[in-house]
Parts: sequence; C-alpha cells; structure tokens
Amino acid sequence: MSEFLPLINFVKTFSELNDEDEILIEKYFQKETFKKNEIILNAGEICQKIYFVNKGILRTFHTNQNGSEFTRLFAMENEFCTILISFSEKVGSPANIQALENSEVFSIKKSYFQEFISKSEKAKNIYTKILEDFQNFQIKRIEFLTSLTPQEKVATFLKENPELERRLTDKMISTYLQITPETYSRTKNKLFL
Repeated sequence: MSEFLPLINFVKTFSELNDEDEILIEKYFQKETFKKNEIILNAGEICQKIYFVNKGILRTFHTNQNGSEFTRLFAMENEFCTILISFSEKVGSPANIQALENSEVFSIKKSYFQEFISKSEKAKNIYTKILEDFQNFQIKRIEFLTSLTPQEKVATFLKENPELERRLTDKMISTYLQITPETYSRTKNKLFL
C-alpha cells in the first residue's frame, strides 16, 4: 500500500485518477516531517514547494515592523499549503511557513510539479483546485477581516473551525483574527456562558 494513499484519496474526491497518475504522484511527491514550531520557509526565500498536510497543522504568517505576527492561514489535514505568489512567480516570499504541531506532509518541488503537469492531465486538476481554493479563501478572508466586529470574528471562527480551536493556542488564533489575545479570550468566554 502506498504511503501517499491519503493524498491519492484526497485527489480522487475532485478528480479521477488512473494507475499512471498514482505512479506519478508517488514519483514526484516526497514525505517530509517537521517538528512543532519549526520554520519551513522564511520570508524573503523563494517558495519552491507545494505541501499537502497529512498530519499536523501548518500556518503562513508575516511579521510587521513592530514585531507583531499576522497569521494569514492555517492548513490542516487534507489541505494544501504554499506561498502561491512566490511559488508561481519565483519571487521572495512575503510570508513564513511554520509547523504548529509535529507535522507530516507530502511535498512536491516546482520543477517536479511542472513535469507532473506535463505528463498528467489530472495534475492540472490538482493545480486548478489549489488555485480555486486559494482564490476563494482570499476573497472570504478579506471580507471577514474588513466587515466583521471582533465579536463576530470570534463567533464565526469558533463555529467554522472547532477542530482548530481545540488544537491551537488563543494567542495563535488571535493573530489570525487580528485581535488581541485578551479580546479573543474574553469574547470566547462570553460566547460559552
């Protein structure tokens, strides 16, 4: 049985795969493990890989001039993670990627990904899914950050992400919601009264 079965099964949820496609996934992807809090990519470096999270949680974040962190996204099991602009344009990444738990990922380098796409029509479906998910996420994220009050942000986050809430610290979640940890904790406690 292939160690890449979780990735193969996930891809099968939105694209048919034949035996050749599965062999190419096994050829081009590699398994990597990261320790809790390990930085996988530093801002300024070129992002050379797309990651599929098999176990654990990755986050992308940037730090402003005051040293405050802003979490852009969390990627947990069965989700892809990359810094798309850096990966596709070969420019320095505006953000870091960090493992928030001991994590196991399947990664593919850009050069392998391009080969994969040239050899498999189904690989294009994978990339299209990544692009669509990223685009949809960005649109919702901008709306979320600009139109909701802190209380609405917390309520929405808790409703939509119960698994993340259990696995992350209040501080980490507050960097995602762009509110203080105190506001997050106070609001969460009020909601659970």
